[in-house]
Amino acid sequence: MIDESLLIERARSGDEVAFADLVRSYTPYVYRTAFALMHDVMESEDIAQEVFIKLHRSLPQLSEIRAFHSWLTRIITNQCLDRLKKKISTPVEDSVLDLLFPNVANNWDERIILEEAMKQLTIEHRTVLMLREWQGYDYNEIAEILGIPLGTVKSRIYLARALLRTLLGDRELRKEG
Repeated sequence: MIDESLLIERARSGDEVAFADLVRSYTPYVYRTAFALMHDVMESEDIAQEVFIKLHRSLPQLSEIRAFHSWLTRIITNQCLDRLKKKISTPVEDSVLDLLFPNVANNWDERIILEEAMKQLTIEHRTVLMLREWQGYDYNEIAEILGIPLGTVKSRIYLARALLRTLLGDRELRKEG
């Protein structure tokens, strides 16, 4: 198995075989990340293709190979945000609801209420919540991925949770911190 940083370096230098290997290696991650934000199979597949086209064009400009993963995540997130801004509303994936509200996993009435509440959040609030709760990124990583200040990430997560508490009344959020 080839070292990942060597593979990235070779692809960055124009080695098409290395780039194809990189695409094969990262396709599941790119698709899963896009799907977590888009909740649509076809949209996620389209975004994955767009991400790899953008990656192919901009990989030579990547200055720090160690930053590849967060850089790739930023590309995916930005592609998704561009599409989400064009959509009126998006459904919320069940696994995100399960993470945020584990007590209602099997209650369909509650799930519908939760999904409607999540749809009322802004794209920005939904995105930081999904990156934090579903993807497991820490605040610094989210700031880097979205290209926003750390304080903005913290305030968006805080506000998103507060809005959900308001929208949901006395239902319990899993994570408060």
